[in-house]
Parts: sequence; C-alpha cells; structure tokens
Amino acid sequence: MLNILKSYLLRIKRTPAIMVIILCPLIFTGLFIVYLLSATGLKGVELAYFFVAYTILASFSVSFFIPMLYESDKKAGNYANDLRIGICRKKLFFVRFIFIFILLMTIEGIAILPFMLFLYFYGINVQILNLAVYAMIGSVGLISMVPVYQFLSLKFNYTGSILTGVICTLAAVLLGTTDLGSGIWYYFPFVYPIRLIYGYVSGYFNVYNVIFYLFISFLISFVSVVILSFWYNRWDGISEMEE
Repeated sequence: MLNILKSYLLRIKRTPAIMVIILCPLIFTGLFIVYLLSATGLKGVELAYFFVAYTILASFSVSFFIPMLYESDKKAGNYANDLRIGICRKKLFFVRFIFIFILLMTIEGIAILPFMLFLYFYGINVQILNLAVYAMIGSVGLISMVPVYQFLSLKFNYTGSILTGVICTLAAVLLGTTDLGSGIWYYFPFVYPIRLIYGYVSGYFNVYNVIFYLFISFLISFVSVVILSFWYNRWDGISEMEE
C-alpha cells in the first residue's frame, strides 16, 4: 500500500494540486488573520470562527480538489495507470481514498499552524480539547463524501463533482445552521461537518455528540468505499461529462 501511496504522490508532484495543497490553506489563513486584525467582535472566539469558515470552505473545496487529483491519470491514457496496472482495482480505490484523506489532513495542518502561531504571539489562549474537536470535524467530518466525489470525478469529471459540491454545500449551510435542519440533518452525511462545527461552537453539542457523529461519518465512508470499489472494479474508464 505504501508503494501505491507513493505513486499517487509522484503523479501530482508537478500538477496544480500541489499548489492547492500548499498555497490555498496559507492564503485562507492569511486572509482570516487580516480579517481578525480589522474586526472587533470576535475576541475570545477566534479559533471557533476560524474552523467554522474553514469547514464551510472545505466542504465545497473537496468537490474540485478530488477531480484535480485524478486529472493526471485521465491525461495519461484515460486512467490506464490504474485500470491496466494489474493490481486489484478495489484496493486501488481504497488506497486512493486513504491518499485523499491524508492530503485533506495535510491541508488542514498547513492552515492551522500559522494561525496557531498568530494566536500565540497575540497572547490568545487555546484550549487543546477544543482545538482537537475542531480539527477532527474539519477532517473526519468530510470523509463520508470523499468516496462519492471519487465516483463523480471518475464518472462525470469536474462538471458532475463541482455541481454536486455546490448543491451539497448550500444545502449543508441551510440545514446545518438553521432550524430547518432540525430532526432531519443526520440523514444527510454531507451536512455533518457544518452541523457539528456550528453545534459545538454554539454549545448545542458536547464532545461526546461530536465523536458519535464523526464515528457515523467514518462508518458511512467505509460502506461507501466498499460499494463504490465494486463499481470501480467494473468501470470501463469512460467519463460521461466533460468540463
């Protein structure tokens, strides 16, 4: 598995995905810090609102980031590297899922580090428990949709993935931050990250509630990977939409 992960990393080494992984979280954090320096109503809740903004943005960003990761394979003979390599496709789909999850955690880490330095130098105390909960929501909370975006990226390219990302993100904001989602939001995994971060910041959820729904998100992602890996095992390598 490590060799496959290494090969996936080498495939994106000279692609725009590397710039997204490194520069986008730094730009986001830089803009948020500039906003904090000019704002007056966020004293004491800087960390919470940082992760609220990050989680909402990340919920949409995965919809174009994942097809970007597949772009190099598409250009290299319509995914011939994976489809004809001789390794079980189910394993490849699963390892790609792990690879994407690692990159999402890396992006989050790159965003968090300079922000934590900013808070430290400005003498703002950070509770480690809150930081850990926010970070888990910003990574584990997203994984239930990763297999879905893998499928959409392969089958429908950027068009299908981004269109789904727009709809899901708007719906997640609506169901996750208003009373409209009360009683139904837990039926929609794409709502989890935004609902959890909003609920925890607002005091509606405690740590145990968050951990429970993150566990559910993990289970959903596992089931999705298993189901979609069977589809990938039979896929002919043809996409039905072009951007």
